Amino acid sequence: MDDFTQMMKMLESARQLADMNQLPLLVYLIEVAKAEARANRFELRDKKRGVLMAGKSAVG
Repeated sequence: MDDFTQMMKMLESARQLADMNQLPLLVYLIEVAKAEARANRFELRDKKRGVLMAGKSAVG
């Protein structure tokens, strides 16, 4: 599983937990983190556990 997919699953689980516990500020911060991850999704998809996966090239 690439870093982006793993991060989005983790953030969505955290958002659901924060929402269930009625923590709106935490829900907001998690949504900001998800937006930041989406903005860097191409870089994160090329990595697995922070390491560039074989066959992928780093693009500026």
